[in-house]
This record gives sequence, structure tokens and C-alpha cells, in this order.
Amino acid sequence: MSEPVLAFVLRLRELYEESGWPSLQAFAQAVGYSRGTISRFLSGDRQPKAYFLDKLFAAMEDRTGRPVTEAVRADTRRLYFESIRLKTPAEYQLFRMEEELRAAHDETRQRLDEQLKAHDTDRKALTGQIAELTDNLRRMEHEWQDLLHRSERLTEQARVEGERRKFLGQVLEEVARLQDGLVLALTPPQQPPEHWPLTGLVLGDRTGKVDEMALSPGGALIASVGSDGTLRFWEPAASRSPVRTLHHDRPVLALDFHVGRRLLATACQDGSVWLWKLAAGRSAEPERLGSEITDVRAVAFAPRGDGLLAIAGLGGRAVELWKPDRDGATPGSPSRRVRFLRDEDTGRPPPPGTRVGRFSGYRLYEGFGGHTDGVDALAFSPASGLLATAGVDGTVKLWDLAVGTPAAGPLSGHEGPVRAIAFSPDGRRIASGGADGTVQLWDPVTASPTGQPLTGHTGAVRCVAFSPDGQLVASSGDDATVRCWSPAAGRPLGKPLTGHHGPVTGVSFAPNGSLLSTTGTDRTLRLWPRPAI
Repeated sequence: MSEPVLAFVLRLRELYEESGWPSLQAFAQAVGYSRGTISRFLSGDRQPKAYFLDKLFAAMEDRTGRPVTEAVRADTRRLYFESIRLKTPAEYQLFRMEEELRAAHDETRQRLDEQLKAHDTDRKALTGQIAELTDNLRRMEHEWQDLLHRSERLTEQARVEGERRKFLGQVLEEVARLQDGLVLALTPPQQPPEHWPLTGLVLGDRTGKVDEMALSPGGALIASVGSDGTLRFWEPAASRSPVRTLHHDRPVLALDFHVGRRLLATACQDGSVWLWKLAAGRSAEPERLGSEITDVRAVAFAPRGDGLLAIAGLGGRAVELWKPDRDGATPGSPSRRVRFLRDEDTGRPPPPGTRVGRFSGYRLYEGFGGHTDGVDALAFSPASGLLATAGVDGTVKLWDLAVGTPAAGPLSGHEGPVRAIAFSPDGRRIASGGADGTVQLWDPVTASPTGQPLTGHTGAVRCVAFSPDGQLVASSGDDATVRCWSPAAGRPLGKPLTGHHGPVTGVSFAPNGSLLSTTGTDRTLRLWPRPAI
């Protein structure tokens, strides 16, 4: 046996023993040969064919569960072809060519793998750089948007703050001219700056409590009345208009401005209703309406501008509608003139020749009831087609003014008298406030509540008002607080506005919506900035 053949035979025996076959017969079956043929392969009496090596390696991997390394494969193949080199030279040459091709293939594959790895590394690096640049661009875009929004917000805040400072400066300048002992104070902040960035401005009078107030349509005039019967006017944004104080001879419970006719309606405790003509440079002479309501609780002008006036209260038909008499007469319920009592600026009656604002009388247009215990408050819809009345019987009723009949069934939900009522500027919502301390929002079309009652007041709600854009509802009550709500979300906005020392009896927004005015039994009228939404 030649040395190359012996080396190959020894390798076969080594592989056979390492594989741990239980018998030669089992090994023969695994490689697909007979036991005798395998025995002759292991003794060197017979040389196997080249494909025997592939069967051998496959059987070894199945037996051991481990792959045969490339080094073992290559060395075994080399020993095999060395053993047959002299016996079959052609097959040996084929083996050499195959090995050279394999080596060249392996070298080429290794080189390509290295190139692919390098390309993959470069691709990953580029991908990472692109992702980083994309993130930077997004971050820069977000920062830019944030800066843009912040700039817009700061610009708007600066504009609003400038208007407020100008307004307060005019108020302080005007108050310095007053001669009747008006009390002015800047209250300390009651809420965190993010809720109320400006402190409340307090206008008060030592002579009597303030029960009701109203803003003129242009926002230039504030009127308030109290239990002492005094009608007070503030023109806080005018540089040369002094405060003017006019007297009733009885307590006043309600008042309202007319949108276009520069009229002010006031209602007294004895049931009388008075109209005042407001004209620049003129004194005012009131005109009394002959209402049949014995205890007037509310007056309101219709927004449509034709002068329609609604009066509500206890006794009589509970609700009366009055219109201007185009002919100057007042059939059925004559109105009468009363004397202008006194101008408190001078303490003397107006001098002879003072111009008096003339206006036509009003006549009773229609009256209706519907509530079992009278009406505490009323409000017109923006288009003046509906009138909402708040009843002492705990219901809200809607009236179709075109036909003078109920527009829908009573709105029920309050546990006790309804003390306040207001329409939203678009007419799609109604807010009501009750003696049960809740504020309820209603849909006037479906005559049903929208959402749950707004709770928070610890006493009766005296007044409700929508902001001009309809995004806020303000309510005030016997708990000496003013609360703002989001009608869309049905939740409170910020913390309660405090400062009054007693029930807050009136609340109203300025026409531009930036300020909120409140009045109370503590003899003060307060101005507050609008809370953020």
C-alpha cells in the first residue's frame, strides 16, 4: 500500500471513529454502500469514487448534529486525490482544476463580501446622516413654528396690554377730575397670572349698594343702579366726560340700554318703568310707562333696533311688550313725563335752558303669562324672533314674537326659581342660572339641555352672560364669585374670580369681549380682563 493511499485510509478510519457509529453496518447504510464495500474502503483494498466523500460528510453531519468544517472537507479531499493521482491521472487533474476554481471562487467571493460590507457600512452611515439631518430639519421646523406662534402670541398680548394700559390710564385721568367722592382702587391679584393677567379695577360709591348695571352698545358708557334709587353713569374711556349721577325717588331693580336709540330703561321696586334719553351734551328727562305688572323684575330691549321693549315681573300678565308710538300718542296705557330731580355733579337742578332729549312715547303692544309664579329675568334672541323668560316656577319658556305664542314646551331642569337667562350671540344656545346654584345650557331649537348642569356656585346664580364671540359664559351669584365657563366643552375656565364682598348681582362683557364688568351689593363696580380659553 503506497503512502498516499495509507494516509487517505487512516483519515477515513479517523472520521469513522469520530462519528461514533454503533456498527460498521450502520455506517454502511448511512452512506448507501454495503458492509463489505465499506470494509474494503477502510482496509485500503478498494478506492472509493469522489462522490463517496460528499455522502460521507452528509452522514457525519446527520450523525453528530454538527457541520463538517471546510478545513476537514478540503484536507480529506486532498488526501483522496493524492491517493488516486497515480492510478487515475485524469480524475486527479480534474480535482486540481476544481480546487483552483474553488480557491478563485472563494477569493472572489471574499473580495465581493468585503466590498459589500464596505458599501453597506457607507450606506448605513449615509442613512444615519440623512436620518439625523431629517430629525434636525423637523426639530428646526417645530422650533420655527413655536417661535412663530410665540411671536404672534406676544404681539397679541402686547396689543391687548397696550389697549388695557391706555384704558386704565384714561380711567385714572378721568377719576382725578371727579368731585363727588367716587372710590377707586386697584385690587391685588386674586388669581395666578396665567388666568388673570390684569388686576381688577374697582369703581364704587359710598352712598349705596349697586344692584344692577349695563354696558352701552358701544362700550363707552356704564350705567348702574342701586337700592338708593340712584342712576350712575361712568364713561371710563372718555377723556373729558365727567361721571353723571341721576336720581329716582325709589329703589331700582333692573335696567337695559337700547342698541340704536340711545335709550336706557330702568325698573323700580314699585313696578314703575322709566325710559331715559341719553344724548351727548344733554340732560335726561325720564318718561314713565304705565305697566300693569306690580313688581317689575327685568327689562330688555330687542336687539333688532325697532325699539321693542320687554318688561317682566310678578303680577298682571307677567310679561309685557312695548313699542314706540309712531304718532307720539300712547293709547290704552298713557305714559307721562316726570321732572328731572337733581344733578349730583353740582348738587343743583339743571340751569334754565338746559337741552332735554325728546323722544316719542311707548305703547303697550302685547302681554302674556304662562308662568305660574311670575318672571325673574328675560332675554331676546339675537334676531329678536324669540323671547326667553326665566320663571319663579323653575322653568324657562320660549315665546315666538311673530305670533305671540310659546315656541316650545317649558325647559325644565332647575330645582327652584330661575334667576337669570341669556342667548348666545348666534342664537344657538341659551344659558340659565338658578337659585339652585347651577348654570344650565339649552338648545332653543330642540328645547332640551345640552350637557350636564354647570356646578360650582355655592349660592343662587344671579346673572349669566355670553361673551361677544360666544366662547365664554360668565355667571355671578350670591357666593360673591364670578365664574367663567366654556359652553362648547361644558367645563369651567380658570378659577373663580373673587373680590366682591357680597352677592354679585350683575355681569356683562364689553363689546369687544376683552373686559368683564361686574356689580355687587358691596357698592362696587369691577372691571376684569377676559380669561384665556
